[in-house]
Amino acid sequence: MSALGVNKVGAGAGLDGSRGSGGSGRGPAGAAVKVRRAARPLVPSGPAASCGRAGCGGRGCAVAVLECGVCEDVFSLQGDKVPRLLLCGHTVCHDCLTRLPLHGRAVRCPFDRQVTELGDSGVWGLKKNFALLELLERLQNGPAGQCGTAEEAIGLSGESSIRCDEDEAHVASVYCTVCATHLCADCSQLTHSTKTLAKHRRVPLADKPHEKTMCSQHQVHAIEFVCLEEGCQASPLMCCVCKEYGKHQGHKHSVLEPEANQIRASILDMAHCIRTFTEEISDYSRKLVGIVQHIEGGEQIVEDGVGMAHTEHVPGTAENARSCVRAYFSDLHETLCRQEEMALSVVDAHVREKLIWLRQQQEDMTILLSQVSTACLHCEKTLQQDDCRVVMARQEITRLLETLQKQQQQFTELADHVQLDASIPVTFTKDNRVHIGPKMEIRVVTLGLDGAGKTTILFKLKQDEFMQPIPTIGFNVETVEYKNLKFTIWDVGGKHKLRPLWKHYYLNTQAVVFVVDSSHRDRVSEAHSELAKLLTEKELRDALLLIFANKQDVAGALSVEEITELLSLHKLCCGRSWYIQGCDARSGTGLYEGLDWLSRQLVAAGVLDVA
Repeated sequence: MSALGVNKVGAGAGLDGSRGSGGSGRGPAGAAVKVRRAARPLVPSGPAASCGRAGCGGRGCAVAVLECGVCEDVFSLQGDKVPRLLLCGHTVCHDCLTRLPLHGRAVRCPFDRQVTELGDSGVWGLKKNFALLELLERLQNGPAGQCGTAEEAIGLSGESSIRCDEDEAHVASVYCTVCATHLCADCSQLTHSTKTLAKHRRVPLADKPHEKTMCSQHQVHAIEFVCLEEGCQASPLMCCVCKEYGKHQGHKHSVLEPEANQIRASILDMAHCIRTFTEEISDYSRKLVGIVQHIEGGEQIVEDGVGMAHTEHVPGTAENARSCVRAYFSDLHETLCRQEEMALSVVDAHVREKLIWLRQQQEDMTILLSQVSTACLHCEKTLQQDDCRVVMARQEITRLLETLQKQQQQFTELADHVQLDASIPVTFTKDNRVHIGPKMEIRVVTLGLDGAGKTTILFKLKQDEFMQPIPTIGFNVETVEYKNLKFTIWDVGGKHKLRPLWKHYYLNTQAVVFVVDSSHRDRVSEAHSELAKLLTEKELRDALLLIFANKQDVAGALSVEEITELLSLHKLCCGRSWYIQGCDARSGTGLYEGLDWLSRQLVAAGVLDVA
């Protein structure tokens, strides 16, 4: 085997890294592989017995089979047994790599314990050993005179051969369709040496036709037809006697072979759908693995200035979120320790719930993939059966297809609605509470006299369009997103008869926007009276107050300073967070400056743009 570039090794290594009794060998590209000599079974034929292959001159031709050093299974060109390279140079099959324990985002070689960093794709991202794959392909697709291939060696060494019916010491290689016997090459020539018997059709065992199934009611007649009546689906098979004179007399029917071929075609179509479905599930599962790895973090291999490799910890998003929390509370020292621990517990709970959900998704995808694989295997087995069994399995295959279609639909809906994102956005409020999520929701109530422009301001912020003034009967509610805040704004009608209803909107309000019409000097005193009543409400004691001095574009409108003086804001709002902003609802001037002030008051400094 020196020509193949591989050395023979012992019993291999386990998944925990334990070594076998032999030494580790290196194959192509440093592959840790085993070489097995599989002797081909021989058919005795005189003193110069051969393996029976044309052009083979060897006695007991052996085939070299390359194995994984861990599981001792033969490498394959594709699938779970494809050889993949580790950073240290050893080669392990894909299946064994998936079962190696993860150390963060890395795996250790089961032979020398060296670390190999995994990317976002996990084991799928490791390079295949193409040198070994080329060698395997040459073994399988060798010249015509080559005695055996790797796959043939596996099949003959792992499966029992059919014995010759004439001499059980021989291995059968052909089947006589007339005599219905299994024969070796020598016995076939010997028993069919006469002119009459020489005309018998003899085929290789792989092309042996299925035996005809005899009718259970009329044992001398073979089953040739399939009943198509609805009431006969439990027992649709029939012979010619059943069709003409038996219980299927006069029933609609079809010929057995075309019916079985039609079912086979539907199974093949379903198998194609299953393969596509399996790929989608596998891709989704790989994404779940990547998300979990991004959340948990791990280790990666880096080189220092002198070229020495060492492992370095890579923080995950969960650890980054915790670090963000710790950095914020570190400036508050001992007085904020309790709030810091509370915030950390919130992040930990969020991470724990997210990981639990993701791992549950992983388990669900694994179960679903197993079910789909089982269904695929069942379909493959059904394809290999005779026509009768294929027809009998039609209902089961149909039910299986319906189940798979439902599962595929559920999987598609899940993939469309669930956003796989490893980020953990963290935002802090002014009272040192932590909020986890892309947007922090704020409840805002917009109040003011009728005609002040409350509804116009709301729709300008929401849709960036001017809305003609229409008296609000009742309320309007819209959601406005600004930076990492989501304002739920309640616009309540300002007519005199509706003002007593304002109190029903105060609960859980975090900010009040009071709109004043700057162009109507005579109504400022009325606005002052309503604002004074508003500020006495207990439910609004901790709410922020933003006053919009609207219609600043109108000629003769009161300035912000004049409105501040007329409303006595410094006296009225003493001990409360308040701000007055001049604006024009038509053009939107000044509106976002007011939202900026609200954002700064609601969210801790420096984290407004945390994503």
